Amino acid sequence: MFTVIYRWRLEPGTDAAFIGAWRNRTEKIYAARGSYGSRLHREPDGTYCAIALWPSQAAWEANEPPLRDDDADAAAFKQSVVESLPVLTMELVTDLWKLPVA
Repeated sequence: MFTVIYRWRLEPGTDAAFIGAWRNRTEKIYAARGSYGSRLHREPDGTYCAIALWPSQAAWEANEPPLRDDDADAAAFKQSVVESLPVLTMELVTDLWKLPVA
């Protein structure tokens, strides 16, 4: 499994638009490109952090197929972000998460 960590600082007052665009785009990526989904977190200083899981680095790098009906979400996402921090990538070594069943 391949993990990607993204971090962003937002334009003040754009949190709701950012979260909506992030959610929509993540769902599209999951459906179209085979990701395992992502989690969005907010750090104490207001920075957002998304942790995305992929079957492999190659799957993450493919960026295909193009996301359908993504123009509005891509624009909202871009307008919300003041700064994109460096992306971290890593291979899973051992997984000891024990998530509760919903």
